Amino acid sequence: MIGALLIATVLHSGGVSLRTLAVWGLAIGLASAGVLLFERYVARVGITVENCRRLAYVRIGLGAGIALLYGLSGFLLPGAVPAADTFLFIIVSTLVTVGALGYAMVPAYYLTLNAVSLLPLTGHFLQQYLASRDSYYLLLLMVSIIWQAVVLTKAHRASLTAIDAIVLNERLKDEVEEHRRTREAMRHMALHDELTGLGNRRYFEETATRTLKIAARDQTRFGLLVVDLNDFKPVNDQHGHAGGDSLLRAVAARLLGAVRAADFCARMGGDEFAIVVASVHDDDDVVEVAEKLLSVLAEPFMLDNIVVQTSASIGWAVYPDDGSDAAELMAVADQRMYREKRSSKEDQSNLLSA
Repeated sequence: MIGALLIATVLHSGGVSLRTLAVWGLAIGLASAGVLLFERYVARVGITVENCRRLAYVRIGLGAGIALLYGLSGFLLPGAVPAADTFLFIIVSTLVTVGALGYAMVPAYYLTLNAVSLLPLTGHFLQQYLASRDSYYLLLLMVSIIWQAVVLTKAHRASLTAIDAIVLNERLKDEVEEHRRTREAMRHMALHDELTGLGNRRYFEETATRTLKIAARDQTRFGLLVVDLNDFKPVNDQHGHAGGDSLLRAVAARLLGAVRAADFCARMGGDEFAIVVASVHDDDDVVEVAEKLLSVLAEPFMLDNIVVQTSASIGWAVYPDDGSDAAELMAVADQRMYREKRSSKEDQSNLLSA
């Protein structure tokens, strides 16, 4: 709009009637309104991979419409008006320069602006020279041609540099993202059991230590469970290691399905698992979780059309009642787990004897 006001002033000083300027200005206003409405539309719908090319073409077309009105402005002058034509050249060449600076990553934009604005104005200079044989118009013609050759060449080189910088930046972002994913994958491998996907012993120790610090700070309780499968060796003997691995994966899935999202499950090794039960009020809460897990693990497992029946022994401990650190809590939980395992074996022996 600033460019339109400047051009209108030049045209009026060059003898263009107010009526002609009003029509020309109305066309500029409608085209500018179209640009504003389009920008609001883009802000509303957003730019995506699917629509970016179409939106770019529409934006170039709208800008070209305004630039064309600029380029044709010289033909509105009534005859040869060297001063007015000089100012028109300054204004229109500035328009193309601003387009090249503002849209360096879109060469099609400023090249189109030049084609529909400065080229018609250059044609106007040629027309005036042929009509009047005024050497001043020959000078304007030569300056316009040289300006376009020099500035557009420089702008194109700058565009290539800017585009290369964007491509390089995107490649660096991709490499950084790939490095981040690799680092996360390595950390996941370092902290998770490969067979079951549960946390491993190291991850369990980190989680238990972190939970201890939070509980000590907030003066809250949490529970720790140790789960050991009973008679796991016969499963390996009867169905091979593949069957044993399938059972361990099934057990891990049931454990995850039985605890809360805030709790943490880990495979400590072999057929031994450990669980951090977050935010408990007393021993009964932990015992309730242990009983739920015993019930879940006592149900038969279907492994590749083979039914496997197993059970588990579970020991538990509560912070801070049973210990002030992870080692003490694990020791108490192990003692209770082994006590339950011995009691279970004694019950089985007594049942067989009877």
